Amino acid sequence: MRKWIVLVLVLLIVVAAWPVFVGGQVERNVTEAQQARIGEVDLRHEMVEYRRSYRTATARSELTLNDGETELVIPLEHRVRHGVLGARGESNVDLGALEAPEGSLAAHLLHELDLVVQTHAGMGGRLTTRVQFEPLTLDLMEVPDVADRVDGEGPLWLELDAGQGRFAWSAEQLLLSLDLPALRLHDDEADLRVEQGRFATVFEPDEDGIYGRLPDYEGGLAAAQLRFRDEQGEMELTRPRVNAFQKTNNDRLDSRLRLEIDEVRLREADADVLELETVDLQFAMLRWDRPALLQMIQDLEVLQERDLERGQRLALGGSVITDAIERMIEHRPAVELKASFNESPARQVALTTELGLRGDARGFRTRPLETVVLDSELRLGLEWVREFEAAYPEAELDERLHALAAQGWLQRDADAELWRGHLNMEDGRVYVNERDRTAALLGMLFALSGGMF
Repeated sequence: MRKWIVLVLVLLIVVAAWPVFVGGQVERNVTEAQQARIGEVDLRHEMVEYRRSYRTATARSELTLNDGETELVIPLEHRVRHGVLGARGESNVDLGALEAPEGSLAAHLLHELDLVVQTHAGMGGRLTTRVQFEPLTLDLMEVPDVADRVDGEGPLWLELDAGQGRFAWSAEQLLLSLDLPALRLHDDEADLRVEQGRFATVFEPDEDGIYGRLPDYEGGLAAAQLRFRDEQGEMELTRPRVNAFQKTNNDRLDSRLRLEIDEVRLREADADVLELETVDLQFAMLRWDRPALLQMIQDLEVLQERDLERGQRLALGGSVITDAIERMIEHRPAVELKASFNESPARQVALTTELGLRGDARGFRTRPLETVVLDSELRLGLEWVREFEAAYPEAELDERLHALAAQGWLQRDADAELWRGHLNMEDGRVYVNERDRTAALLGMLFALSGGMF
């Protein structure tokens, strides 16, 4: 019996002390400053005051965003309730203490949006914040920062449906997301509508645990429908979406960006002018040396701050870029561009290009052109060319293509129903459709330069 009494007493003590333990763990986690640099924006969240009682706490913090030109300081007030595995809280923006550039759009939106902020702080250091807002209708011309940048005097209306955002922070990743069921921006001349818009990006820290200048990330931006209309006509995009990622592996940096659209329609005077299906645009930077890129960015920023003449700045900037290339050339860095419209070969428009560097630093210094590698192929479906000619006859596309074919720059493949062109460069020589055209291109360059060389 005595053992059971002791066990019950121990359990009662644990239950009574548990909120104190949880409160202490949460306080230690949330009072640590959280800082990241995402691209050109410095983001910092820091507690100013934290008052903890037995089962609750109140706190004040500041969220600072700085892009190098402007700084926005958002003061937050928190009411916290301790739970079993962490704490939950409600927050609001202290608009009276908001520090923002006078007349800025960010400050105006914070005053107009009816924000509901809920936060969960876990014992392991994770912090998750959800922000909800009610529908908003706002004349942007009443915001000085917008009115100074936009021509015209009439109202420019911004309409938002109720939406929500999410911010999650831990030692392993940083998540930003935003859901917008509907957005409309319009005036008397133009109208932009976005339906079911969504943005989400996850950032990862560097090896030393810092969210640095070139963070690894994966994210995307998408919408169910995007429509734009003005006096010239109308453009409609069905399911536009952008996906991007950046990854570092042993100082090698790979970045990819991809835009996909299910369907594009262009209209003029209520008549369809041009239609594209399965639009796919891809851009990639592969095998770049991350330390060399970071050093180049830092050196260029130092040059920008120095009081130099334009010629000196250009010369020194070129030297910085050359030094960075010499450091990374042995990694065979490359830039890729791929574009494709329509799946049917007769209607397809496709471009594939890879531009890279091969060799070593010494070869780049002495014979730079011989280190450049280029491989590019263009395909134009004959049916698409006819459609484009019908929509824009003043462009005279078909006539121009025949003229290029007569000079050997393009080839017409009637069996495959397309125009084709292939351009590649290696060892300092340029080939067009497998023919050496180096001399012709140098002559064209000399003529266009007006004898500058």
